[in-house]
Amino acid sequence: MADKVVLGLDIGTSRIKFAEARMTRGGPVITNAGIGMTPRDTIANGVIVDPGTLGSAVRELLSAHGVGTKQVISSVASQSALVVRPIELPRMTTEELEDTMKWEVDRHIPFAASEVVMSYQPLIPPEQLPEEATNMEVLLAVAQEDMIEAHVQTLFSAGLNPIVLDVEPLSACRSLVDIDRDRGAYDSTYALLNIGATTTDLSIMRNGLLSFTRAIPLAGDNITNAIAEALGYEFHEAERAKTEEGTVYVEGAPALEAPRTAEPTPAAEVGPPPPLEAEPPPLPEVEPPPPLESDEGPGKVFDLGADTEPAGPPPEKEPAPPPLPSIHKPTSGSPARQVYDAMLPTLGELATEIRRSIEYYVNRYPDSGVDKVLLFGGTARLPHFAEFIGSEIGLATVVGNPFQRLTIDQSNVTVDIVEDDACYMPIVVGLAIRDMLE
Repeated sequence: MADKVVLGLDIGTSRIKFAEARMTRGGPVITNAGIGMTPRDTIANGVIVDPGTLGSAVRELLSAHGVGTKQVISSVASQSALVVRPIELPRMTTEELEDTMKWEVDRHIPFAASEVVMSYQPLIPPEQLPEEATNMEVLLAVAQEDMIEAHVQTLFSAGLNPIVLDVEPLSACRSLVDIDRDRGAYDSTYALLNIGATTTDLSIMRNGLLSFTRAIPLAGDNITNAIAEALGYEFHEAERAKTEEGTVYVEGAPALEAPRTAEPTPAAEVGPPPPLEAEPPPLPEVEPPPPLESDEGPGKVFDLGADTEPAGPPPEKEPAPPPLPSIHKPTSGSPARQVYDAMLPTLGELATEIRRSIEYYVNRYPDSGVDKVLLFGGTARLPHFAEFIGSEIGLATVVGNPFQRLTIDQSNVTVDIVEDDACYMPIVVGLAIRDMLE
């Protein structure tokens, strides 16, 4: 494993993230990392619709940062074309499970099962189950074949050699939880909260295993739209306002008391988030299962050699954009306060959905309370946002930083990436170090 170099690539709806890791005798070293913008209209509902344009953008980003590694592990995510969840089945042998899963998949996916890539893994091998166990737990990952093909085509267009496609919750867990297992991380239950551009993904990891997932259809773009509507900005102007002026006033401004179209349901009356039948049972304590892979030949997962070249310096920063339109109302407080007031109803709604989801998990599995929330994604950059979420849901909440226990090559990885932009990087760092954790 020494001197092995792997490129991790996370292609999101709004941003492309990469991290390059080298395995040394002293452990993984992050040798390069960066972030670029995803071209508009290249991804729809989490599915790549323009592989050529997106592949060119990936290639340009990597070239600008001097990345020569071709061997890549990439992540896939889609609300409409990918399902990753633990399921419960009657106890059976490994051979029986193989036959059963061919038919079982229909019950757990919202799309036709005729053209899919499926992977599954018993969380406890059948032969190791307790004698009294009547059921078994299986982690299921199913993706539409067209979605996988478009993703692989994008990687080829970028000049990369894909070796594995991983799934986001397991990748983030690797860099935020697994890496701290020697410090007792597997003794706790963590809620990983990834607030992206279009979706907030909640994944609860118990003993390092995926125990619960839920997608919340509120995320960064909803907050940006709220700013645009309140202040009369175009979307791109509202996004800049959120980035440059957005902050969260924690004291004296609890989100759940903010004005909204409908009062939130009291905590005692909260029911499970829909759909109930999609929620999985708790998982036993076993080693984490492998990510979504396929051995069905080219077009799904590849195992090709790396072509490593020396890395070069990152590009110079672009000139500053023009100032935002001066349309803030002078009598309505500072620009930062106006942006906060515009965001507040959406922030409150998001906090309510997060709280309800965690309450559902805890009520259903009372022996597995959540100990801490690890927050990441672009919205996590809002000042005091972690404190805000923590105060609203009643749980310790921190912004996850995947670099804290890794050696960083400072010649190619900027301080901004390691500190200010670390909240974007848990998935991609988890991809890069996928096979480097002992």
